[in-house]
Amino acid sequence: MNQTKAFLKRHSLVLGIVLMFLLTWPISLANVGLMPFQVPFIVSIFVGWGFVFASVIMTGLTLGKVGVVSLLKRYLLWRVGWKWYLTVFLLPSALVIPAVYINAALTGVAPDYSTVMAHKIFGESANLLLFILPWFLYEIVSNGEEIGWRGYVLPRLQAKHSALISTLILGVIWGFWHLPKFLPDFDAVHFAWFMLHTMAIAVILTWIYNGTRGSLLLVVLYHASINTVTMFVPMANTQSNANMGSYIGYVLLELVTAVIIVIMAGPARLSRTEPMQVQE
Repeated sequence: MNQTKAFLKRHSLVLGIVLMFLLTWPISLANVGLMPFQVPFIVSIFVGWGFVFASVIMTGLTLGKVGVVSLLKRYLLWRVGWKWYLTVFLLPSALVIPAVYINAALTGVAPDYSTVMAHKIFGESANLLLFILPWFLYEIVSNGEEIGWRGYVLPRLQAKHSALISTLILGVIWGFWHLPKFLPDFDAVHFAWFMLHTMAIAVILTWIYNGTRGSLLLVVLYHASINTVTMFVPMANTQSNANMGSYIGYVLLELVTAVIIVIMAGPARLSRTEPMQVQE
């Protein structure tokens, strides 16, 4: 092993994270008008693919072709048991929709579906039911984050720390990566709740990832599911404080779910049945 490869492998975690930020943050900052240039729309919507390029490049440099093939094959791990499919398709709705209606009950204000983000994209008169499946498929194709966060970063953190500690570290980094979307009208309280969200959902995703022996397919499906549900219900997002009551309720339900997972699956591996996924 030459000195350059040895250096890259020794610092693969930090260098990989830095490369992920370098390949995505300039685009994200440009999208909110904080860069002296604009990016083509097609590049803007596929900003998450920067994680794909960073993960493949760093894996290739440190582990070679075999490592890259092994990483990409994780998208083909679909024989994982029916309970995991129920989890990725049903748990997002089970967390989001009750939060919306609990908030409505507490405030006495009925949910206003005219304010959902999907209407802002597809038009006020659009029949949103027709767009749920296309949007879900779009989320699967366009969002490349999971190969970076779960496929590359998490196994390297877990090689040094417990699954829970690794997940909380990753949750902070993941939350901070979204900072550009908050900067134009920065709200410290909204960002704090978002950071709690990323740490809670990171626990759920580590549980899925370790429990499915490292299936990128399943964590991508969960990520796409949660993004789709929040797009079609009255829920705050990273660019709006509207419907914050529902968002806070959702984050609280996520935190409760994360705590239950830690108790039931154990903080060491966040899995009772499968080994922790690590990358030396």
